[in-house]
Amino acid sequence: MDLMDLKPKSDVIVVELKHPSTLEPLTSDDGSVMSVTVYAQYSKQYRDAMYEQQDKRLEKMQKKGASNKYSSADLEADAVSLLAGITKEWTIVYGGEIPKVTIPKAKEIYTEVFWLRQQVEEGLNEALDFTKA
Repeated sequence: MDLMDLKPKSDVIVVELKHPSTLEPLTSDDGSVMSVTVYAQYSKQYRDAMYEQQDKRLEKMQKKGASNKYSSADLEADAVSLLAGITKEWTIVYGGEIPKVTIPKAKEIYTEVFWLRQQVEEGLNEALDFTKA
């Protein structure tokens, strides 16, 4: 066995979206399956987004007189920010249009369409087992 054989072939993960109740594939008007492409947890882009987030948290905690409290709301906001930061592209319809991928738009969509965030996170977790054939 060569360790290079266990190296991931791609730094991105494509998550095909499913209806949250029926689990049927979600499709656009043209019949194509909606998907979100994110950078994998072992990618440089994912690590950079995570480090940026952690650096901001550490900086906040190190400020004199700053509150060192970290709330559940902070955890939620950080999770959404991380997903927004690692979203490369998508083929989704939101509000009747295909929105451009930007950090603010991704945060809005991951917050408003809560089940989408869950599906993308599940896709990330499943991708960690990249050695399966």
